[in-house]
Amino acid sequence: MSVEHKRLLSRREFLKGATTLGAAAATQGLLGGRGSLARTSGEQETPPPSAGAGADDLDQHTYLPLALRQRPLAQGGSKIGLHTCFPGPAVGFVQAVHDAGAHVALAKATDYFGYLRQVKEISPETVTVARWTGFQGVDPTGDPGERAAEVMGQHLPRWGYERDVVDYWEVLNENDPPGIEGHVWLARFYLAAMDIADANGYKLALFSYSVGVPQWHEWEAIVETGIFAEAQQRGHILALHEYGWPTSDARWGESSEDLPPYEDRGVLTGRYRYLYRDFLIPRDEVIPLVITEAGFDPTIVHVGWDNWKPRYVDNMIWYDTKLREDDYVAGAALFTLGGTGPWVDWNYEELLWPGHPYGGQNFLDYIVSLKDE
Repeated sequence: MSVEHKRLLSRREFLKGATTLGAAAATQGLLGGRGSLARTSGEQETPPPSAGAGADDLDQHTYLPLALRQRPLAQGGSKIGLHTCFPGPAVGFVQAVHDAGAHVALAKATDYFGYLRQVKEISPETVTVARWTGFQGVDPTGDPGERAAEVMGQHLPRWGYERDVVDYWEVLNENDPPGIEGHVWLARFYLAAMDIADANGYKLALFSYSVGVPQWHEWEAIVETGIFAEAQQRGHILALHEYGWPTSDARWGESSEDLPPYEDRGVLTGRYRYLYRDFLIPRDEVIPLVITEAGFDPTIVHVGWDNWKPRYVDNMIWYDTKLREDDYVAGAALFTLGGTGPWVDWNYEELLWPGHPYGGQNFLDYIVSLKDE
């Protein structure tokens, strides 16, 4: 997580009003058929440009939004998961959910990866993601392939022991390179990082962008590099961060940049739908998505914490209902258990269990309530 506030970048003129995409295949792809972590087979239609290409060299398409003819329904079990700085109650919670006949969708560990072995032993269905925090980000300068080799060389020695229990590894954290060219460079970086991961038997969770990043036309250029087609074929996935404040639905349904407003998308939470509905679904390049940080973040609007815990569980249930409408979303890791230093105020441990002091629902009972969905 980063407390740096992201600036809004100006964008070129695009889409003056809502446009309906009438492609039946696109709608069908959204409304059903894909398992959360299923890879979609099929040849890549447009090979990616050479590693030296810049944004101006990319073969541009005209993208239209996917406007649904009917509203999708929430389905399946809960996609609420855990983010940990230190393991704390994570294993006990996974065990309690499992014993009640359900499973925790996602467990994301930073640095202290070892407890994920216990998580997998208890709940093999839980998707596990890990990140070593000793390396945060890169500047988009120089050759992206060489930089990827340097960065991966720092990560790989720290991944070896847990390689059999971590499904996906994050490499960077909340990079926001300047402009379209910077994001194209970052996509090239990850294309090279996937090569190295493949050669060493690892799968990556790509990008790990912060809430509100990137902008629509930056996604457009990223998609044109071919990275999602490559990730789909190789079994890598996408990681994003989504936060809201003071509620999860803050800025839901508002317009984003030069796009019209959509009632089924958000500027903060649900922002991933711009990428999937406008780009990946029409191109048949859908890959699984993990929200590796989610929850409340008062720094979005430059305020301090208020009494947030009484409304937290209900707000995360609202968010979970939206995630359950999209079968490509594997889970959302709520930030954070075991927080120290600046992250101690984000701890929600007591809300995991029945009988917490704030009244209302708790995460254990809620997740278990969806076990038969």
